[in-house]
Amino acid sequence: MLLVQETKIVSGGGPVLLDTAGITGDYVSMKNYHHLTVVVGLTPASGTDTAAITLKQASDVAGTGEKALDFTRAWRNPTSTSNDTLTETVYASSITTSAVAAKELFVLEIDAADLDTLNGFDCVRANVTDPGVVSTPAFVLYILSGSRFAQEIPPSAIVG
Repeated sequence: MLLVQETKIVSGGGPVLLDTAGITGDYVSMKNYHHLTVVVGLTPASGTDTAAITLKQASDVAGTGEKALDFTRAWRNPTSTSNDTLTETVYASSITTSAVAAKELFVLEIDAADLDTLNGFDCVRANVTDPGVVSTPAFVLYILSGSRFAQEIPPSAIVG
């Protein structure tokens, strides 16, 4: 199995250096997909400031009707370079990164049914706030899976 044939991988933002602004992620449409995995990675330069990771939903990739997309759990890699274990963690609709200078990786799992589909919401984006004066390289990556229609090449997720 090749991941690129079974999923749609889309850059959501970055890599950028979070020192003057955060990442306002690009929207992806789940119209043709059942599941979205959002991967956020960052490496703070010092252990003093934190960033917040949130999700937004909208009715199209232009952001129409944007509102919060609540989630309560995600997976996090411990702040250690010698461990690649992802640990499930409970959150209250946003993630606050740790206040240590270490690599962090967060994985958020979203099903299309988690969106307000009754009101036409089928697009998602991730935001990462600026942690302040700390220089923090960061990125957002989207992996869409569970294509609703069998195709050799997965359908685009960045067009409405």
